[in-house]
Amino acid sequence: MAKPTGNYKRNGGWRRQSRGFLAAGGLIGSQMRTNAAKRAFVTEKLRVSWPEIVGAEIAAICLPVQLTLTRGPAGGILRLAVVGAMAPQIQMMVPTIRERVNTSLGSNTVGRIQLVHATAADLAQMPKPEKDGPKPVPDVEIPNDFDETLSSISDGDLREALLTLTRNVLSRSN
Repeated sequence: MAKPTGNYKRNGGWRRQSRGFLAAGGLIGSQMRTNAAKRAFVTEKLRVSWPEIVGAEIAAICLPVQLTLTRGPAGGILRLAVVGAMAPQIQMMVPTIRERVNTSLGSNTVGRIQLVHATAADLAQMPKPEKDGPKPVPDVEIPNDFDETLSSISDGDLREALLTLTRNVLSRSN
């Protein structure tokens, strides 16, 4: 079996010989792996928490496609997929979106936002956040002294709100 020629090691890497050059990839391989992992983490965090970052209204009409991170104070480029009819509305919200993304992911993560055309079917694939309705009021027995105090309130809406609050507090303490 012939030995490999050049600076290539058997275990899959490059090594420096007494003379000659080392391949550039061998010098910065570990740093590139670390940076690539950080970038992938930021991009995935943005995709997963997109509805929480920008809000349900904005998340319903656009979604992040690509986040290109750059060095320096200019920030990276965020590409958003938008249905053509909603592009003017999103264009007006770009400063708000940039501010919310930078607040969530770190200062100057996004410097520019580019809008990319998408179809409604592309946006339909994104999972929608569940809307939380009012939670049912638990059935908890209210002490007589609370009931007497609440019955003295003449405003019906206020009395019902205080009764609901009392039931919620008593159910948590149990």
